Amino acid sequence: MALTKVIGSGLGAIPAISGANLTGFTDAQMPAGSVVQVVNVTDGDYASGTTLIPTTTIPQNTEGDEYMTLAITPTSATNKLLITVTVNIGASTTVLLCTALFQDSTANAVGSAMMDIGQNDVPSAITYSHYMASGTTSATTFKVRCGLTTSGTCTFNGGSGSGLYYGGVMSSSITIMEIAV
Repeated sequence: MALTKVIGSGLGAIPAISGANLTGFTDAQMPAGSVVQVVNVTDGDYASGTTLIPTTTIPQNTEGDEYMTLAITPTSATNKLLITVTVNIGASTTVLLCTALFQDSTANAVGSAMMDIGQNDVPSAITYSHYMASGTTSATTFKVRCGLTTSGTCTFNGGSGSGLYYGGVMSSSITIMEIAV
């Protein structure tokens, strides 16, 4: 239904606005703060690992076990990327658990989060975000690695004694939004 008259303004008819008028912008025309693109991966599979991530240094891309990856090809090297990670993770023991975000083959993590697993074999959700300049217009891949700080088994989307929880609908994810500057 098109709006045809603004009551009391005396302006007369206003043309209808359709979605066609709102698409087709080039990156240079996008208003600052506009979402240029969104990519997502959601993973409900069960996995486990035993590789540690110590708390004394920046997590390295050889520490922990890799559970998820997601690639994006930014449209502008100056745009920002907002990366949100949600991991449902548990441990075979009461321990600190780290999840870390890596870009491509860079050794140092670009972000990380830690949680105290207060009860063994019960997964908890860890959610964190990382905001950065895209720095490229080439495909770039972000990777999530998780590990305990001491011996034990890290469990992704489940528990060490029971495997997958909730048939895969308790899932973990990475979402990347490219934001125009």
